[in-house]
Amino acid sequence: MNIQKQIVPVLTALLLSSQLIAGELPRLPKELAPEKQTYREQANLVDMAEPYVSTSPEDLGDGLQVGTLDLPGTEAAVKALLADDKAGKYSNLDSILIWKDGKLLFEMYNRRGRVDGPHYAMSITKTLTSVVLARAIQLGWMELSDLDKPVISFMPEIDKSKIKPGVETITLRDALMMKSGLRFENNKVAFALGEKYQRQQYFQKLFEVTAPVTSESKAYKYTGTDPSMIMMIIDIKVPGTAQEFIAKEVVGKFGGNYNWDDQGCGIPKCGAGSNFTSRTLLKIGSTVIQGGKYQGEQLLSADYIKLVMSDKGKEGYYYYFHNRQKMAKGKRIKFISGIGAGGQYMATFPELNIVAVATSHNKGQIGLPLNALLGHLIPLFVE
Repeated sequence: MNIQKQIVPVLTALLLSSQLIAGELPRLPKELAPEKQTYREQANLVDMAEPYVSTSPEDLGDGLQVGTLDLPGTEAAVKALLADDKAGKYSNLDSILIWKDGKLLFEMYNRRGRVDGPHYAMSITKTLTSVVLARAIQLGWMELSDLDKPVISFMPEIDKSKIKPGVETITLRDALMMKSGLRFENNKVAFALGEKYQRQQYFQKLFEVTAPVTSESKAYKYTGTDPSMIMMIIDIKVPGTAQEFIAKEVVGKFGGNYNWDDQGCGIPKCGAGSNFTSRTLLKIGSTVIQGGKYQGEQLLSADYIKLVMSDKGKEGYYYYFHNRQKMAKGKRIKFISGIGAGGQYMATFPELNIVAVATSHNKGQIGLPLNALLGHLIPLFVE
């Protein structure tokens, strides 16, 4: 290992705090298999004794170019971040990474954060489902025009004579906007059916037990069922299974340890259930903000990513990305992000050409890691 690269994080840490000693990047204990780091397994990780922080991240040869965060005010901002984190202001913050103009400039791990340890993504899993769709479109297994076709037109096993009225009107775009209109007596119906029926037969039952789909029911409703329809169609259209496609064409391109389990019906979980390293999430986020390109290769459909990143006219949840405006340094900044329960962020700030990843294991308090970003680091880049 390059000795200078070893020293830089240590010197950075010593400059920032006389009590902080950062050495090697924190990694999972050798006895723990990264691919088995599910939500439950991560609860067994021992918290780091002290945070690791570097304003000159180490080049791991993992596809992330690195640089140095040396803007005026950096030292004071990082000191304040560390002090607030130590005081519990952000609850259980596990990592923060900042990418700007093609380079990783800031890397912090604390508590359960590990550079090679997948962290549960919760509802960023929905966002990643959208990314998988963008990859399938780029490779020609699906077309952008498919977004306006009925979901059931991609499911040859569906018996249309048994489904409820209106189901035939649900398009992929409806599902991508959380506007399928599927409505059930209670939230447990979808899970229970998934334990009994596999793949298209699962959706057959969903379409049979839903209330009729109407223009009124096609109002926005945040659910895991809509992204599951998208994943089912991906599973049908791509070679092999959706899991194999993710392994080869998504994670296989970005690299990094991950865990993405199947749901009961046999396709990858979509509402929540994926686990990725912070560096991998950063690479995916940087690809989105760069129009779908990664290391010079068009990995994601440029036309699809334009839909994700375009101005929608109002704040909302589109293509499984949160579109908002956030305040930093007294200014409103465009914010397009995957967000997950417990405080998980794969966030882009297009006007600043910044991608930020934050992970935590908070109970509730989903917004605290974003507060850490907006309160300390993002203002460094706002003129």
